[in-house]
Amino acid sequence: MMIASLSVVACKGKKDDKAADTSATTEATTPKSSDAIANQPKNYKVVITPDSALLGKKSEALVKATGGTAVALQDPDGKDNGIELNVKLQLTNKGKIGDGSSISVSYSDSRLQLDNGNNITAETGTDYLRAAPEATSKEESWTYKIPAGAKPAALNLFLDGTRVSVKVALED
Repeated sequence: MMIASLSVVACKGKKDDKAADTSATTEATTPKSSDAIANQPKNYKVVITPDSALLGKKSEALVKATGGTAVALQDPDGKDNGIELNVKLQLTNKGKIGDGSSISVSYSDSRLQLDNGNNITAETGTDYLRAAPEATSKEESWTYKIPAGAKPAALNLFLDGTRVSVKVALED
């Protein structure tokens, strides 16, 4: 009887040891969350000041920056390929119904001024900013590809022979 009880206790202890060994192995192979974050591209916070500007000879267009994103671009070897900047904008037509007409601000006419003094055009845009009198356009996104070694300084918008500039900065 004593031998039987010893073998039951001995077998029970071995099962617990196997469970402990398995959990230790599982913990060792689970990746750390900080490793996953380290493999992500660098993102910047986009700050546009002021966040709105008036355009047009009669100040009939109010362009508002509603946000933006910026991502550092790198090749597979880790070489800097610049920054992709996405700016989200909306247009409000301040013209009165019956007195005004629809207006639009084109992404292809905009210029992103860089800290090195160069100006670049938008690579792509979801659409022009368009608004009927006393209306606000839907939010549009314009994308700029900033070359390596440069940072954005200002966004210049044009309408009807007028120009307005807002500052653009990136924060880590």
